Amino acid sequence: MTRALALSPEVAQRIANLNVRVRSAVEGLRSGIHQSPHRGASVVFAEHRDYRPGDDTRLLDWRAFARNDRFTIKHFEQETHLRAQLVLDVSPSMAYGRGDEADKATYAATLLGALSLVLLRQGDAVGAHLVAEGLLASLPARSRNDHLETVLAFLASPTQTSGATQLRRSLLEVGERIGKRGLVVLASDLLDADASALEPLSLLRAKGHQVWVFHVLHRDELSLPFSESARFVDPEGPGQLDADPRVLAADYRERVESFIDARRARCVAAGCRYVLCPSDRPVAHALSAALERQGSATWA
Repeated sequence: MTRALALSPEVAQRIANLNVRVRSAVEGLRSGIHQSPHRGASVVFAEHRDYRPGDDTRLLDWRAFARNDRFTIKHFEQETHLRAQLVLDVSPSMAYGRGDEADKATYAATLLGALSLVLLRQGDAVGAHLVAEGLLASLPARSRNDHLETVLAFLASPTQTSGATQLRRSLLEVGERIGKRGLVVLASDLLDADASALEPLSLLRAKGHQVWVFHVLHRDELSLPFSESARFVDPEGPGQLDADPRVLAADYRERVESFIDARRARCVAAGCRYVLCPSDRPVAHALSAALERQGSATWA
């Protein structure tokens, strides 16, 4: 039984809300964007498939149309083998949010859900994984038309984790589960003190996977906008600090910038695509930033 089959009304509403956000984000992508994140230099023909609305009309086989009066697309080997694996960090630090705004985990789930909609519309296969102190759950990659609802239900499933984020362990376990090379997309705040946390990114690249990293941070984490003394509590450990944020703000922002620069540099050095995603940034903009950069990528 899949996790989507026994949903409480509350969870069902969360999924419905995620569905709305996902579809709105994708509709918000500006026209003209190169829709396929995996078409590269490969020209190895594999088979024909029926034309779907939104397919690149340049791939229509007019000779085949003349023979059978049906629109078909030339399907290349590289396309037929793409399997996208979406990795969502649901560790306690991802639960941060204020007021009615979405927390980081919800924003990240919306971002991955929007990407899954784009991929499934192209006929690609999409799988998903929830991680925190390790791999918590996995959804096998499928390309069926009805798979989007299953992916969204999986991404919206409530989780209870209490341990500290362990990205290295999580990514290694995901790497062991996924098969042939494809696209691996991680959405996380990357808040892991382990110096080796992102080492598995290089291993994934070495195995032939393309890797995207959506670095999701709340605007409060970027600017420390508070104006009154407060108690700051570590969501993944016993640490806490009573402080006046106005005194700490300048040094804090400098340290956050260094943290972001280090994470970006590590991802780029591993050959990954890195996108910083403040949680108040429209999902469509974050997704566009990733998709628009793919033009120079080599999918081999």
